[in-house]
Amino acid sequence: MKKIIQPVYDRVFEGNEARAELAKLLWKETVAALKEAGAVSPVNLARADRYVRARVEYEDIYKVAAEEGPVLKGTEGGEYFNYRWSACEKLNQRMLKLEKAMFGEATARVPKEKPKAGSAPSDEFLGPNNELRQ
Repeated sequence: MKKIIQPVYDRVFEGNEARAELAKLLWKETVAALKEAGAVSPVNLARADRYVRARVEYEDIYKVAAEEGPVLKGTEGGEYFNYRWSACEKLNQRMLKLEKAMFGEATARVPKEKPKAGSAPSDEFLGPNNELRQ
């Protein structure tokens, strides 16, 4: 694997130093997680870049969206859906897809027990020593 080169977030988030610094921090964290999982590849590094950009955007609008809530009041008393809230939901879904693509599913799987020799599926309900089987 060639040297991992961080995207130039100062240029990507030109004029917003706070976003650029957050992106650099998130990039380092994401690449470290990829290394730990043994999942560093050119494809995952491209995904990591998209993930970082989405996460920076999410962090920027989430505070306002959470404060405002999903429904806003109009000037004439009506209500309308908060577009920031919707943007947060969509960014959240995008980040989850990228995380799954980079790291896979993180759900614990219960190992299946092998059935004992001479057992039958009905043993679960009737017990292994039921008198109907004998």
